[in-house]
Amino acid sequence: MFPYIRYSTMNRLLQELNDAQRQAVTTTEGPLLVIAGAGSGKTRVLTRRLAYILTSRLARPYELLAVTFTNKAAQEMKERVARLLGSSIPELQISTFHSFCARLLRREAAALGYDSSFTIFDAADSETLIKNCIKELGLSTEQFPAKAQLRKISNAKNQFIGPEQYSSEANGYFEETTAKLYLYYQQRLRECNAMDFDDLLFNTVWLLKNNPEIGKQYQQRFRYIMVDEYQDTNHVQYLLLKSIVGEHRNICVVGDEDQSIYGWRGADIRNILDFETDFPGAEVIKLEMNYRSTDVILKAASGVIKNNTARKEKTLRTNQTGGDKISLFLVNSADEESASIVEQVLQERMQYPLKEMAVLYRTNAQSRPLEERLRRQSIPYQIVGGISFYQRKEIKDLMAYLKLIVNMKDDVSLLRAINYPKRGIGNATVAAIQALATQNHCSLYEIMQEVGEYPELSKKQERISSFVEFIEAYRRQHETKSVDLLVMDLVKELKLVEELLAEDKILGQTRVENIEAFIEGTADYVKGNPHAVLADYLAEISLYTNLDEYAEDDDKLTLMTLHAAKGLEYDVVFLVGLEEGLFPLGQTVNDPFALEEERRLFYVGATRARKKLYLSSSTTRHRFNTVVTTPSRFIKEIDPELVEVIDNRNRSYMSTTAGSGRKSFLSGGYKQPHASGMQYEYEGEDAIRVGRIVHHPTFGRGKVFKTEGSGEALVLEIQFAGVGLKRIMAKYGKLRIIG
Repeated sequence: MFPYIRYSTMNRLLQELNDAQRQAVTTTEGPLLVIAGAGSGKTRVLTRRLAYILTSRLARPYELLAVTFTNKAAQEMKERVARLLGSSIPELQISTFHSFCARLLRREAAALGYDSSFTIFDAADSETLIKNCIKELGLSTEQFPAKAQLRKISNAKNQFIGPEQYSSEANGYFEETTAKLYLYYQQRLRECNAMDFDDLLFNTVWLLKNNPEIGKQYQQRFRYIMVDEYQDTNHVQYLLLKSIVGEHRNICVVGDEDQSIYGWRGADIRNILDFETDFPGAEVIKLEMNYRSTDVILKAASGVIKNNTARKEKTLRTNQTGGDKISLFLVNSADEESASIVEQVLQERMQYPLKEMAVLYRTNAQSRPLEERLRRQSIPYQIVGGISFYQRKEIKDLMAYLKLIVNMKDDVSLLRAINYPKRGIGNATVAAIQALATQNHCSLYEIMQEVGEYPELSKKQERISSFVEFIEAYRRQHETKSVDLLVMDLVKELKLVEELLAEDKILGQTRVENIEAFIEGTADYVKGNPHAVLADYLAEISLYTNLDEYAEDDDKLTLMTLHAAKGLEYDVVFLVGLEEGLFPLGQTVNDPFALEEERRLFYVGATRARKKLYLSSSTTRHRFNTVVTTPSRFIKEIDPELVEVIDNRNRSYMSTTAGSGRKSFLSGGYKQPHASGMQYEYEGEDAIRVGRIVHHPTFGRGKVFKTEGSGEALVLEIQFAGVGLKRIMAKYGKLRIIG
């Protein structure tokens, strides 16, 4: 069946696997849930299971489907399977959810009333379109901000709620207006022959559900389905998987509910918690041997995560007994925090390369003092999760031309390209073209192609015709010409280099280098895909994420948010800003579900570390003003015997006796410096909660309406009789609880 796959590789596939891993690889029939604890070798299991099924001749390569969340993870899996089998297998589908759906929709576009050359709108394109929709519907951007409306539409799509259902369930003016905007936005997308990222999943599920013939075709085709990071799937991804699992029910999902950290963007932890209910008779295998971290790091992380209730019981263990204690820096400010961390980085650099160290934080804003300190110390670093290469203006401008060349109905790309570089087609002319397109129910480009038919465009007819001729020249060759040569010609004819340098000589040079890097990327793409054309290339890069651009080979210290760190690992990890109100975030402390996700985020961050883990907590943190903080509850959930406290604050506030001082700090029975230098004991925030009746020395009697933050950072919204709603910081409010 597979002449290029050697049956003799079977034994090699099962070598070096522990018992649980081997069971997961060889259990091929029926639904299977693999609970893969942090560092337990889930990618090894997934790739060997794919190779095992092929080697056992249970299915042909094109009958297997493996899906994950990033192009980087998909590529790694492909490479590993190829090494295991001694040959790459082009027919084997290993891809992201979005890539899989994009390919399926291009094949089945006609069934949805789309052209197969449809454009995939990224976040910036979608925001541009929604802004246009808001304007065209005569709505106020203050009442209906573009990003907020787009987020509501995205949330609806992730729940598989279309515009008609959304409209029928809308309640009140604002929801009803969002429903109208949702409907119009989808109409404009279709007119542009475009889909946004959420549409790729939504439209695929809709097609499979509403076209039984197509649905059955894919159910019969994929005999084995494997899903990586199942705990991160949302509702529409769950529906997608249910739609393509055939009667064989051969679906294997791998994940860890303790690492479910994307609830804020729609991930539904219930998908993994309820797998046995969704697929009756499912087998469950737990991978509990950790091959990454030391015993100390695992015990600390496990001590925190065990406080969650929404989880499946598991006990991670490791052969790496012992290990360095976890170091906890106590500092007075973010600046002192960055100084302590950078000093420690310099010490660790003597043993570990910079690329094996990472600083992880809860919010992007925390990187500023770290960056400043690293620059002063001339320590090379990189930030993962900054502005994506493909989101930079000069790249977006160039890609607008490329998208328009492939899809002339892409109005968003046309509006970006039409007057850059400037060609004398101003806003008034563009507005006239848009009005005509609306009247004639066609694309902007189609109006421009027939410019001679519209007297109102006569003054700009020559310039509009020149632009159309320019685009048409490339449209005639984009299906035959090599992508890199076409892009080089386009850049040269547009005189983009001269334009960028003329705009700003200093910044322009950097932007020119980005254009050069883009061209280099097209050349690399052509080498690996010699027969690919422009449409293929655009489909590929439209699905890139920031993480896919992360260069692990550079010897630089890595700075990133905890969310961006998922799936990575380092010898040395610093988790910074462990304070109530920051980590966990203030808005989560009164929401048990959100607080558990914050705890999972800590668990993910801690288990990125192989050898050493550093934590830091600051006495004050400057936000809109200086706020006195209290250490994160996550610190207090770690066994004190696993922690070494490095107190860089005024030591008069804490005992330095080795045992008692450390234990009292970690258990919460300690004193902290007041902002003015005075000492005080803080009464736990449980004493003041929503609904309590309090007395204020100035405002009198009031009821607590809302709480925000916790500990010394606890802020209360209190409704006072005859006074109104007031925001008061609890520790300064001199409040007395009277009911």
